[in-house]
Amino acid sequence: MPFAYRLVTLIAVSFLFLCHPALLEARTQAPENCVERPFDKGKLWKITRENTPPSYVFGTMHSKDPRILQLPGIIMQAFTRSQTAVFETSLKDENVAESQAFMLLPQDQQLKSSIGSERFAALSNMLAPYGMTPDTLNRVKIWAAAAILSQPPPSRQKNTPQMTMLDKELEKSARQSGKEIIALETNLEQLSLFDKAPLDVQLEYLDQAMAEHDTIEEEMEVMTDYYLRGNTGWIACELEDALKSASAEFTALMTQKLIDERNARMVQRMTPALERGGAFVGVGALHLPGENGILSLLQQQGYSVERKY
Repeated sequence: MPFAYRLVTLIAVSFLFLCHPALLEARTQAPENCVERPFDKGKLWKITRENTPPSYVFGTMHSKDPRILQLPGIIMQAFTRSQTAVFETSLKDENVAESQAFMLLPQDQQLKSSIGSERFAALSNMLAPYGMTPDTLNRVKIWAAAAILSQPPPSRQKNTPQMTMLDKELEKSARQSGKEIIALETNLEQLSLFDKAPLDVQLEYLDQAMAEHDTIEEEMEVMTDYYLRGNTGWIACELEDALKSASAEFTALMTQKLIDERNARMVQRMTPALERGGAFVGVGALHLPGENGILSLLQQQGYSVERKY
């Protein structure tokens, strides 16, 4: 199952691309439903507190787009000067076999029985370009199938450079420089958020992924454009708009569980590094803005938060 490794790094952010096609018309302006929220514009923030060397929080985007990998000098300076590098997860935690097993159903269960023959047939056709046979698909959990489908198939990326994601490139560089590496979460912690969801919520996730599958590349381009402009708040607005027709349970998973609760946990776990100072924290940009965002939570703890880029 060659897709398992990709799933490990993509699962926690696949919800970013479950957005309505209407967003394609609003690339250079704020979404209609967008309202101002704390720290809704910017990617690099200086974090300081009295008698503590400054640290930096950088909003990343989990993508292999070469435009995202080309970091401005001010960001690289903050990264180079740091003594500690903090990321959502660590390459050292990526146990492919363990994650692969986690996404599989028990031996006595089949995906086809859980989602129905008609839906399974349609899903099999959609996932054929990913190299998945019906027999392989039949062993996968509902949420795992949805997460895989929420990303472009490898066949659509034949001409793209063979690069890893920004977070991983930064971690590799940090290790080469001898920096201390801290992971805020484990891969299994991230995966378990979907695994613990009720089956009807997982099925809603799958149905939305199937409905939006044809527009994945266009949606990713829009999200990339928002990110490159530093409009992290706009990404949050698009997520909220996309969830208007979703169930309360699915909305809670995508907002409370995947964003708000993780924000609080990540802030708690990064605090020791910030107290020492000289840390560079790289987390998904969607975790930065809003009253429940990481930057607001740090400000509530007495840190000064200054936008640098």
